[in-house]
Amino acid sequence: MKYLDQKWFLLSLGGIFLGFTGMNWNIPIFAWITLVPFLRYIRLGYSIRTLLIALILIQTASTMRIVSEPFHIWIAILSGVQGGIVFTLLLWIWNQLKIKFSKQISPIFSFAFLFTIVEWVGGYSSELGVWGMFANSQINNLILIQSASLFGATGISFLIYLVNASIDQSLSEYISESKISKSSQYSLFTCSLFLVGLSFYGTVRLTLPIEGRSIKVGTVTSKMEIQTIWLDPIQNQKNTDLVFDRTKQAAEEGAKVVVWNEGAVMIHRKDEDSFLKKVSALAKGKEIEIIAAYIVPIKEKEFFMDNKLHWIGKDGSTRQIYFKQFIPPGEPVSHNPSEIRVITTEWGKMSVAICYDFDSLQLTKTHSDLGTGITFIPASDWKGINPFHTEMAVLRGIENGTSIVRSTRGALSGVYDAYGRAKGTLDYYEENDGVLVASVTATAIPTLYSKLGNWIIGIGIIYFIVCGLSIFVYVLKNRN
Repeated sequence: MKYLDQKWFLLSLGGIFLGFTGMNWNIPIFAWITLVPFLRYIRLGYSIRTLLIALILIQTASTMRIVSEPFHIWIAILSGVQGGIVFTLLLWIWNQLKIKFSKQISPIFSFAFLFTIVEWVGGYSSELGVWGMFANSQINNLILIQSASLFGATGISFLIYLVNASIDQSLSEYISESKISKSSQYSLFTCSLFLVGLSFYGTVRLTLPIEGRSIKVGTVTSKMEIQTIWLDPIQNQKNTDLVFDRTKQAAEEGAKVVVWNEGAVMIHRKDEDSFLKKVSALAKGKEIEIIAAYIVPIKEKEFFMDNKLHWIGKDGSTRQIYFKQFIPPGEPVSHNPSEIRVITTEWGKMSVAICYDFDSLQLTKTHSDLGTGITFIPASDWKGINPFHTEMAVLRGIENGTSIVRSTRGALSGVYDAYGRAKGTLDYYEENDGVLVASVTATAIPTLYSKLGNWIIGIGIIYFIVCGLSIFVYVLKNRN
């Protein structure tokens, strides 16, 4: 047990756990104990400055797991600095509250609610969206993530934080007093009960059939990088012809809706009308819906573009024009406000988003509120986040009870039902024809989360209001 009092051991252990939590090389079980060493470190009163430096280095090293072109090292460093500062600040705030107002707040619940609320704020308003969510560490646990339909990914994160805080509190009591208090025992028991209950819920939910009509959908992916088609007109034309050929192939394999990957082709402004007429003719000729995602250069000598899609109906008419709304930091893309719409078709209600759009809880909530049953997502990733980013989008589908069809350059394309089950996948790095066709239901499943939203956050806010009033009364009494 003496090692658990040594700061460098605690920081090293926490670094290993955090380094393999979320993203690639994810070890899901680590998430449930990742924060314990850091909680132990700050509980023992060690240097905040040392903790800050350590967390910046750990977060940077952790983010290096996803570094590959076009994601550069400097982005990992900036992300590490930001994550390290926020993480350290939250731990310091929690520790100060715990020390000064130990009788007014619970160290376990205050920690879990504090971190969950900050995570939720990030998912709604930060440029990184849902990338910082601890729930992402569980995306391969299909049974557990069914609970996202009850309280969203924030609820899963809350449970992870609750388990970490409960273990830390129990461990601290056992080391210092050789016994665990009844309140800590109750907390551990409650966490165990929740996990067992949610496992039963997920298991039963996955046995229930999804009602509604199924539709054959197709994804078409290009294996030419944007930089290649940008610089070489011959390769650009070759790529455009290939995307059209693959769209025809998907139609011949029975797809009724075909979605291209993000920026599948590059079209100059002067050629856009003729290009869209060609897409329209193909849609009408094959009697399919085509979600044609493409880029348009808007600066002559600079790598900067419109990132958009045209949804062409099977009658050849334009159903929707949509520009990417949630743009990653540093991406050379214009921002043109676009309305999120749900299109009613003979198969059901459908919507579209472009890649990073589905990393914003604010945007995905809009899709849900409009009643979409299936969302088509043209996307473009890179090897460092394959298949993690596609699986993150699936979690949004479970939350809102919708199917997800994601066509992805540089990573995994997939068709997933409202339970997050893969109906078909296609890996960019495997030898294939770039065409995926699979059947999936287009009917939305009602979920508690889609009706009540992040109600766990509401409980957390109420908790802190009550604690705040208790602290206020305590301070007034001590002044008198």
